[in-house]
Amino acid sequence: MHNMIAGILALGLFSGPALGADPVSQILQAAEETCASFEKGEFAPGMAITEVDLTGDGKADTLVDESQFSCSSAASMYCGSGGCMLHAVVGDQSWQFQAEGWHMIRWDKRPVLLVARDGGWCGGAGAQLCYEAVVWSGGDMLSVMPPPQ
Repeated sequence: MHNMIAGILALGLFSGPALGADPVSQILQAAEETCASFEKGEFAPGMAITEVDLTGDGKADTLVDESQFSCSSAASMYCGSGGCMLHAVVGDQSWQFQAEGWHMIRWDKRPVLLVARDGGWCGGAGAQLCYEAVVWSGGDMLSVMPPPQ
């Protein structure tokens, strides 16, 4: 069995993420593949990658904002009426938020990620906006928002 698995891996028949690939590269690669799969579109990340300090440790973490992605074969490949995916990347971990926009603030020297959400997330109508505050604590991104079901 072990030899069969090793053989499959050696032949390149296993199509998982590249070993050691960082989350930002994986996000960009998936977006590029999605674009190319629709009428051979050309992908451009635009200004999607922003370095910010999400954890308060003074080191750069990364936000990947899919609202900045473009695909030559589809105008709305990465966003819908409820917004676009925002990826918060800390080390080898990433979290996703459906976002209408975002902004970083500091509260008593602690970084806070504000995520603009479609009103459906907070009991309103889709066209209304509400805001989720997300902070880093104990190795995780925390919010009062209930976890996804």
